[in-house]
Amino acid sequence: MTILHPQQPVNNMNPEDVFFAVDDLGTQVGSAWILYQLQPGLYPDCPVNLYFSLEGDASSRYLLFGAVVARARVLLSVNPQAKARLYTSLNPQDLQSQDFFRNNGFDLSESDSLVSLQIPFGDGRIPMSCTVAATPLNTWEEQQTLLTRLQLNEITYLDRNALMEMMHMPHFLALGLYRNSMLIGETLLCGAGDQADVAAIYIEPSSRRQGMGRALLHRSLAILAAEGVTRVTARIMTRSLPQQHLAAEFGAVPLGVNMIFPSMYLN
Repeated sequence: MTILHPQQPVNNMNPEDVFFAVDDLGTQVGSAWILYQLQPGLYPDCPVNLYFSLEGDASSRYLLFGAVVARARVLLSVNPQAKARLYTSLNPQDLQSQDFFRNNGFDLSESDSLVSLQIPFGDGRIPMSCTVAATPLNTWEEQQTLLTRLQLNEITYLDRNALMEMMHMPHFLALGLYRNSMLIGETLLCGAGDQADVAAIYIEPSSRRQGMGRALLHRSLAILAAEGVTRVTARIMTRSLPQQHLAAEFGAVPLGVNMIFPSMYLN
């Protein structure tokens, strides 16, 4: 069995970050890829996060895994002083894959969890010199600009299709927080009936740890409550302290686990 790289980029990934396992007959029996992510806002204690995907039969998984780890060591040279972790995602019901990663020294305690948030009383106090306003999304340019701001603030899981789907829901709120007329944060919430979800929230790095996220989310929940929403859920990463702290401010109650993230620290 041989591990090969593609000749051309795959889904905007460099060929050296993509691996194919090929058997002696030239048949592809597995594949893997790895993505370098710098996420100091989401994970201030470990800003470098190397996400990888691995698929294949039993005979190819160890070879592919070895190739991924070797490539991760090379990618660490981009920022060798920063603490880094290697991780992937698994369905909570995939016990076989969980055993594979557990046997290879991965910690399986991290997860993407669903929580219920309490809607606080009143509109909430907006910090001095700050205002809130609906984010304009009437044109393609305005929609794309929002997505770019989300990506710059480490929210990469939303694309234009997802945004358009949210915008057509009965409840949709895109709210910006401004300080001295400068945009410093935004929330996206959507839903139907008496239920809504927090799709995204960010605060610009220079304005974090000042209660801005709490104030913005409080005002957003108050607006939805006036529309008849009584139940709000959010997905949080259990290892992200900023997400955990914000959720705790709104009395987060765990509802279940969406995904497990086997992880291993590399330095």
